[in-house]
Formats: sequence, structure tokens, C-alpha cells
Amino acid sequence: MNTKRTTRAALCLWVTLTVSASADQQVIYPPSAMPRVDMHTHMDAKAQYAKAIDDMDQWGGTISITLAGLFWVKDNGGNNASPASVKQIPGNDMVYVKEKLDNRILFVPGAFTIPSAGIWWSVDEIKTFKDQGFVGLKLWPHGAILSSKIPLIHEQLDEAGRQGMPLVGYHTGDPGNKDGNSPAFPKFEDDTIEVVKAHPQTTFIFAHGLFMLENDQGMDKLAGILERHPNVFVDVAFTHNARHPADYTVSKAREFYIKYRDRILFGSDVFAAGGGADGFLNERKVLETNQVTNGLHGGPKLEGFKLPDPVLNHIYYWNAVRLIPRVRQVLEARNFKIGYELGNFKCDRLPPDVTVNKLTLGSGQPADLTGTLGGLTDSLVVEIAGKVYQGVDNLDGTWKLPADKLAGLPAGTYDVKVTATNSIGLVRTDSTTNELTVAASAGKSQPTK
Repeated sequence: MNTKRTTRAALCLWVTLTVSASADQQVIYPPSAMPRVDMHTHMDAKAQYAKAIDDMDQWGGTISITLAGLFWVKDNGGNNASPASVKQIPGNDMVYVKEKLDNRILFVPGAFTIPSAGIWWSVDEIKTFKDQGFVGLKLWPHGAILSSKIPLIHEQLDEAGRQGMPLVGYHTGDPGNKDGNSPAFPKFEDDTIEVVKAHPQTTFIFAHGLFMLENDQGMDKLAGILERHPNVFVDVAFTHNARHPADYTVSKAREFYIKYRDRILFGSDVFAAGGGADGFLNERKVLETNQVTNGLHGGPKLEGFKLPDPVLNHIYYWNAVRLIPRVRQVLEARNFKIGYELGNFKCDRLPPDVTVNKLTLGSGQPADLTGTLGGLTDSLVVEIAGKVYQGVDNLDGTWKLPADKLAGLPAGTYDVKVTATNSIGLVRTDSTTNELTVAASAGKSQPTK
């Protein structure tokens, strides 16, 4: 009798502790005002999107970016993805996500390299991607050919920079596996950096930490690259599961993530929305706690970084906001206050897309001329009827030309040309015409006949 009672009591205690541990885990990962953008996933078409959203709601994710159109990812017809299936995404998948899933999945078209033909997309196609709703390009040489030797790549990279389309998930040659490093890897890696140097206005987000976040020596090399090349960024997809414990110092890694918080983005490399909420919570432990865990995909059990909130802000969402189109707008639509600066860092890698609000001036109705901006500017020039004015960047996504600058304009309709330039020299001009109308009674006095 006493043994049974003891056993039953022990069982009850075990159940109680299990429930408490589960509850504690939820305390470790409470709902937060900090959004989390997973900018490196591979989902098999619409069949996986709802599952991804369900998992995100459990682990605290906000947006997922899927690198679409890759050979190993299935399209909506169950076939291997191709350029043709990618071209269906704006009128199909994006419509579905907008109507059913509140725009919580964004899309990057794959840009595979085929040695004989170069990348899939022409310069003219890249010019259209942003307007279609895509948010970057996925480039995957994967060690098959040196990046600088890919046919039809350099004009495409220049155009991607002009359009503000970052190379999301640029996957250069693999370094090998647990059985040994590939002797060819340094050649591919160093060649890729030569490509980076040739395209300073193009943003390169290297997949998997450029395979340098896995050991102390790699972090030293990556630090040198980041110091020399401001257009280089990395994601952490799979890196925590590929760490080499014998050559990896957690405290050194923590210091690296803190120092280079403005160059690191969160990514999972989850395929077919198969990561599961528990796996993502393990990955969050690596970044947010000092618990011993093995991350999202399994791997060596190592202590987590317990990064400060300002660092987590950058890794989880701010760098994605700075670099990837539409991310800020989607987060703000979900009531996150993002703004254009975080600490000393601002949205300087995206072109300052600019619009002009239509304005009609009547008698006795002075008004500012206004419009919107997609990023902070170093220069904002407004031209009306051949005269040039300096506009005002309000630092909140809007600009204005004060009403006094418009005084004395004769009656008529005017084209307003606004040219916005940001800190790295990316330029945007508004695309509309005849935005300003001055009524006869508001212009200069008309001569009597």
C-alpha cells in the first residue's frame, strides 16, 4: 500500500514538474513586441504556407521569406520549380498569401546559375521584380562555377543594386562536411568577395554565415570581410547546427554577434515548412538564453549566447527592414513601430522610393507640397517649372516642400519632379506627372484685357 502511494505520489510529482517545465518554457518565450523575420526558408508552394503561419504563431515568428523557384522545391503543380513556375507567383501565390494569410509570406525568385547560360533572369526581368512584389534575388552558384565567371551576371547584379533588390541567400561554394573541408572552397569564397567589390551598390546577404560562423578562425576571417565591405551581410541559417565544438568559443561568438549586430540576419533554412515550433524555440534558445541546446536542425549541444535585446532587435528584424523591400511595410501593417533608424543604424541600403501627393492650391489656401519616401535621404531635390528647391525629409517616411516655396506660381498645372538620393548614392525619381494645380485665383494676378 505504501509503495503504491509512493509510486503514485512520484508519478503525480513527475506530471506536475512536466507541466511546470512546459509552463516555464512559455515564460521564457513570452509574447513580445519584437517581431521576428525568418528571411531564409524554402517552402513547397501553397500547400505549405498555412502550416508555416501556424508554426510561426507558436514560436513567435512574424514574417517568413521563401526562396522560391529552386530545383528541389515543388511548384503548385507538384513539379520541380522552374522560371516558368516563378513567373506564376505574383498572380497566384502572392494573391493567395494576401487574401488568406495577411501578407505574412514574402517571395524571392531563385536565380540559379547554369554554367553554359548564366543566371535565369535577364536585366529587363530584374527591373520588373520589385513592382511585381518580389523582395530580392536568390543566387546559388553552389561551387559549380566561380561567381565572376558566370555568364550574364555582372549587368544583372548592377541592376539588382539599382532596383534595391538584395541578393537574399547568396549561396557560394560549400566548404565541405564533418569529414573534411573542400579544398576548392577558399577559391570560390575569395572569388565571391571579388564580385562584391565590383558591385558596391548591390547588397549581398550570404547564406549560412558565409560558412564562417562555425569556428573561431572563420569568425576572424568574416570580421575582416565585414570591415572592408559594407555591402556584405550574412544570415545564420543552419550555422548553429554546424558549429565545430573543438574550434568554437561561445564567448567569442557572442562578442562577434554583438559587435556585428547590424550585419547579421535571422534565417532558418527550413524546407517545406517542416521546422516545427519546437525546433524554432530551440533556435531562439541559442540566441536569447544561455541554455545548452542543439538549435533548430540538431547538432552539437552548446551554450546559448543570451544576446541583449538591442542585438536581438537587429538580428530578428531591423536588418531585414534595412535591406529587404516590403518588410517594414508588412511589419507596420501588423502594428509594429519600425521607423527608419535603430540606434545609429538607418535604412541606407534600400533606394529611397519617392511619391508625390496631388495638390490643388486655391485662393487663400497655402499648403505644403508633400509625398512619401521609402527610406532616409541625403539629398531631396524638388523641381517645378524649371526651378529647383531643397525638399525636407521628415524622417518618418514623408517629405514636404513648405508652402512659401509655392507662393507666386502662375495659375496652371505643373509636373513635380522629385529626386531622392540616399547615403550610398542610390537614386529614385517619382514616376507621376502633373501633380500640382494652381487655380487662377491662387496664382499671380492675371492681366485684364
